Amino acid sequence: MKIYDNIKEYFLNASSEANDYSNQFYIRSIKEDRIKNAKPDEIYIEPHKRDFFEIAVLLRNTKSIQIGDQTLPEMERSLAIVSPFQIINFEDKSPNDMDDGYVICFKASLFHRLNQSYEVQNEFPFFKIHTLPLYHLSEDDFCEILSIIEEIYRESRGNKINSLEVVRSLLLIFLYKVKRITQENEGIVTMNRFDAIMSKFEYEILSGKDGFLSVNEYASKLNISPIYLSECVKKATGKSAQKVIIDYKILHAQTLLHHMEKSISDVAEILGFNEVANFNQFFKRNTGMTATQFRRRGQLE
Repeated sequence: MKIYDNIKEYFLNASSEANDYSNQFYIRSIKEDRIKNAKPDEIYIEPHKRDFFEIAVLLRNTKSIQIGDQTLPEMERSLAIVSPFQIINFEDKSPNDMDDGYVICFKASLFHRLNQSYEVQNEFPFFKIHTLPLYHLSEDDFCEILSIIEEIYRESRGNKINSLEVVRSLLLIFLYKVKRITQENEGIVTMNRFDAIMSKFEYEILSGKDGFLSVNEYASKLNISPIYLSECVKKATGKSAQKVIIDYKILHAQTLLHHMEKSISDVAEILGFNEVANFNQFFKRNTGMTATQFRRRGQLE
C-alpha cells in the first residue's frame, strides 16, 4: 500500500503561497479548495497511508473521507484525528459538497521536545493508533480552537520573521487545548458498539495510571468480560486485545529509550520486566531490532 510523506504536495496541498516549513507542517482551507473546484487526484481515492499526523477542524462535514472502515458522518463543529499509518481514502466529491473547515498536517520533527511520532502520541492520547477519534464539540470549545487555527492559517500564508516559531507555538497551544477538551473521551463519536469498546479500551491503556495491565484487568475496568473485550477489539481492529496492549507497550518503550538519561535496565524496570534479557527479547520480537539498535538509530536520525 502506498505511503505518502510529502505534506505540501499531498492531495490538494500544493499551494505555492503557503510555507511547508521544510516538509514538517501544512494547513489548508477546505472552503478555499472547494471555491477553486479542486478535486482529489484519483491516486488518493485508493486506500493509502501517510507518515504524518492530521487533524481536520470541521465546521461542516458531508461524508467525503473514509478512515479504516469508517466514513466520517455528516456533522458540524467536529474534529477528525488521524495518526500516521492509519489507512485513509477520499471519496469523489458530490456536486452538493459543502464541507468547510481546515486540515492540519504535521510531522513530529516540527517540535523540539516531542520530535518522535510515539512521543507525540504519548503526550496527546487523542492520537490513538488503532481507532479514529472523532469528536463533536460544544460551540464555545469549537470557537476557542477555531480562532487558533485561523491564526495559524494566516501565519503560514505570510512571510514574516520567525514564522516557524510562531506556527510551532500556536500548534502546541492548539494540541493542548484539544487534549483538555477531549480528555476522558467526552463527545467521541463511534460507528458501532465494537468501536466504542475499543476506544474505551485504548483510553484505559493510554491513561497509564496502573502501568500496563492484562486483558482480564482491562475488561474488569470496563465492566465487561475478557471474551467480549477480545471480540470487540478483534472486530474493530483485526488484532487481538493482547496485541494492542503490546503495541502500546512498545510505543512507551520507544519513548523511554529515546531519552538517553535512562539506561536500558531502567527502561526494562519501568515497563515491569524483572530481567533486562526478557525486555530485550520482547523488544526485538516486536520491532525486529534490539533496544540498543533502536537507540543508536535514533541518535543517527
